[in-house]
Amino acid sequence: MTEPERHLTAADSDFLRRHSGVREATPKELAALAARTAALDAAERRFSLPLPKVAAWLGISEFEVTGMTAAGDLYAHTLAGDEPRWPAWQFAYGQSLPHLHEVVAAIPAGAHPPGVRTLMTTPHPDLMVEVPLDHPVQQLIPEIRVSPADWLSGGGDEVPVMALLAAFAGAI
Repeated sequence: MTEPERHLTAADSDFLRRHSGVREATPKELAALAARTAALDAAERRFSLPLPKVAAWLGISEFEVTGMTAAGDLYAHTLAGDEPRWPAWQFAYGQSLPHLHEVVAAIPAGAHPPGVRTLMTTPHPDLMVEVPLDHPVQQLIPEIRVSPADWLSGGGDEVPVMALLAAFAGAI
C-alpha cells in the first residue's frame, strides 16, 4: 500500500524557511548541482555495461541476464532516464565474480552506484595477497593490497568483502 502524498502548508513551509537554517538554492547552485549529477552519470556509464553487452560478455541471452539480475546473481542500477546498467567490476574472464550473489545481497538498498563502484574497485588494507616468491619484487613487497573485485576474482573468500559492505552500509 502506498502512502498518500503529503504537502506542507504555507505556514509550515514559511516556518521551515525562517527557522531551519537551510536556504533555497540559487539558480547558479542548482545549475552546478545538475552539472555534477550529469558528470557522475556519465562516469557511471563509462564503468558499466548495457544489457546487450552483458549478455554477449557472458555468452547468454538478454533474458537470462535479466533473470540472473532478478535472482540477485548480478548487480544492476539505473541512472536518471536510462535503461539498467551492469557495473563492469562484477565481471572477470567472461563470467561474473565468485560469490557475487552474496555481495549483491549485501549492497545496501539505495546505495549510490559511484559509492559501490569505488568500494568494489579500490584496494583495501584488509585484502592482502602474497606476491609469488619468484616475482622480482617479492623481497621488497611480500604482500599487496587488492580491491574487493580483484580479491573475489582471484579466488578470495567472500567474508572480508561482506565485512567491508557491512561497514559501507553503516556509513550511509
